[in-house]
Amino acid sequence: MPWRSQAPIYAAGLFSNSSVDVASVVLPLWLSGLGASTAMIGMVVGARHLLPFLFSIHAGALMDRVGVRKFMIACAVSSAVVMPLFPASSWIPAAVLLQMINGYGTSIGWIGAQSCFGRVLAHSATYAGRFSFAARMGSLIGPPCAGFAWDHIGVWGAFGVLAVWSCGVAVAAWFVPEDIDERAQKNAKITLADMTPRWDDYRDAWHLASEPAMRAVLLVTVMRIAASSIQDAFYPIWLHSIHLSATQIGLLITVSSSVGAVSSLGVGWVEKAMAPMWVLIWSSFASIFLVSITPTFTSFWPLAAVAGLRGCAMGVSQPLMLSVLAEASGKDSLSRGAAVRTTANRVASAATPVTMGYISSLFGLAQGFYLTGALLAFGMCLVALRTRRHEAAQRSEAAIAVTPSE
Repeated sequence: MPWRSQAPIYAAGLFSNSSVDVASVVLPLWLSGLGASTAMIGMVVGARHLLPFLFSIHAGALMDRVGVRKFMIACAVSSAVVMPLFPASSWIPAAVLLQMINGYGTSIGWIGAQSCFGRVLAHSATYAGRFSFAARMGSLIGPPCAGFAWDHIGVWGAFGVLAVWSCGVAVAAWFVPEDIDERAQKNAKITLADMTPRWDDYRDAWHLASEPAMRAVLLVTVMRIAASSIQDAFYPIWLHSIHLSATQIGLLITVSSSVGAVSSLGVGWVEKAMAPMWVLIWSSFASIFLVSITPTFTSFWPLAAVAGLRGCAMGVSQPLMLSVLAEASGKDSLSRGAAVRTTANRVASAATPVTMGYISSLFGLAQGFYLTGALLAFGMCLVALRTRRHEAAQRSEAAIAVTPSE
């Protein structure tokens, strides 16, 4: 595969996947400066997931029909446009609306990047590792830039970094090879009727989600993304409360992303040592545990060590998750498959900050980390138990199938 075909897809993953991490440095600090409570911060952060939850499946189906590139560009530009409006308004209800628009734009960009990966690169574990590496590199570069801008330029500079990050998705999509949408362009062009959600698309997505491989990935990634939502919403608030600067907060997120980027390149070795599904389960459980013990530490270097371990767990799981997702979706439904996963993730991403926000309001922020982490760990145990029973049932069926009849 020539690099002129690979590089734009890696760039699209870099900017789109890391947009949440970059925003997690700026948005909670900005809301805290406005005097918002932890419950209100959780509500604003969670608002980014409402429109993707409702319309990701429709957008994914539309990408499969009419093309990926044009949707990625349009949504990325819309996300970039709303960024300067956050500090311009300084009003919580307006922030909720802007966060909804921004969340939809960045989510569709990530769906498009996954679809491009699935159409061109998913057949190779090497390409999967590179794509995950690039996605992690965005989280390595972006958060320190946002933190530095916050400390030395101010609120406008920090939100300016977020706008640049959204523009990066649009530029990357522009250079994605046009023949990636060749099949879609033959089938249809965008019309006004296409913009209306169709019940058939949601029905097909439900059938796709019922496939065993897809269902397994969805269950694991919902727990995985819930742990990430804790970091996106309240990790900076806790670090700021123990007197770490925005630059240091960005560096901690960078430590996690850099270790994750390196560990994603070793996914082939890990896959040989353990079944992919159990890699996803154990790495997701580790991610939940490591983020939930954050209040145990109050200095930079122990927090950096924990962040590195969590990044390692996240980096190993992501390329396996994307490859299994692409295989389960099928060549003609890659955008739809990514949208189904996004929809499930949005439920967890929206519910977790709100739930933890109210828990923290009642018991304190530190207890919010511990209690929310315990709930997610319990859910992960249920997923592991279900997977073990399913594997036992498969072995029994295989044994029966090979037993000679009398």
